[in-house]
Amino acid sequence: MKQDIKKNIVNYGLNISIILITGACLYFAYSLIMGTSGFKSRGDLKEGTDTAKKQITNQPNLSIQIDILNATGENRIAARFRDYLKQKGFDVVDMGNYKTEVEKTLVVDKCGDISKAKRVAEALGVSQRNVVQQLDKSKFIDASIVIGKDYNELRPFQEKVKK
Repeated sequence: MKQDIKKNIVNYGLNISIILITGACLYFAYSLIMGTSGFKSRGDLKEGTDTAKKQITNQPNLSIQIDILNATGENRIAARFRDYLKQKGFDVVDMGNYKTEVEKTLVVDKCGDISKAKRVAEALGVSQRNVVQQLDKSKFIDASIVIGKDYNELRPFQEKVKK
């Protein structure tokens, strides 16, 4: 008889433990689904990370990736443009020479978002008439700058570039 009472007490204790653990699991599952726990949700963490990144870099143009092509026939012009654009927060991913010389500097939209090319043109002081679209998604860049012989009239040569 005493053994039956002991078994019953042990069974009640185990059943109560199972009910408490099940309740705790349901609470955490509900909190996870509804986002009501004391922990930040993934969205909050991502938002905080983005804010921290903006504060650290403070460069709103960093998401615009560009390449620079020198079409002037003169040396070191693209490097001056690179330094200027990096100072303005653009991501310059490549530099090189253009196949021929051109008179006017062009900003070429490569990704289909002409607003990015216009931001680059505005930063350089290039006329909006010289922003053209020539899609090429294989290069993974937003815009190309083809530096023309008018480079002396543009901001990289009008403003002092910090190194």
